[in-house]
Amino acid sequence: MNRRRGSLSGQAGLRSADLVHLAVPAEYVNHIVRLIEDLDQRNRPLPPPAPRPRPAGPRHDREWPVEELRRFAQGRSRTHETVVAILDLLSDLPDQRLRVAEIAARLGSPADKIIGAMAGLTRIVKAYHDYPALGLPLRRVTQPAAGRSGSVSYTVTAEQARRWKAARATQPHPLS
Repeated sequence: MNRRRGSLSGQAGLRSADLVHLAVPAEYVNHIVRLIEDLDQRNRPLPPPAPRPRPAGPRHDREWPVEELRRFAQGRSRTHETVVAILDLLSDLPDQRLRVAEIAARLGSPADKIIGAMAGLTRIVKAYHDYPALGLPLRRVTQPAAGRSGSVSYTVTAEQARRWKAARATQPHPLS
């Protein structure tokens, strides 16, 4: 509605988060405009909007079963190779948070490759594993930073590290 009559909800203090886009049939636009004008003229504060329900995300408190980790480790894409190396590294340092730059330095890979692999990891897990039940095979931790984007680090629990090592120990190794 690009029409402007009176205040038409031009109340001071409205933020973009307070506004919603609403699709209505064209024949009702004038009625909606009049309704908003009527509400504006009442001079009483609008009730706060009800919080929108958010879909439940994946569970991050669950350890992956060894068999599922073994199945994941058998992936042959470049993303799999990078994530397997990251999980190997994190499993040697359970419960220790490593930032992307630290992971990249320890693996001798560019940070962009680590970031790309982590983006690909989510797609892989959603496509081939039970993402809603399992989440990711590692924990992503974001530390907020004042005035800039937060620092991202990754970790695995001691139990997840044990399971990952068990999965890797029983994984068949290719012949050289």
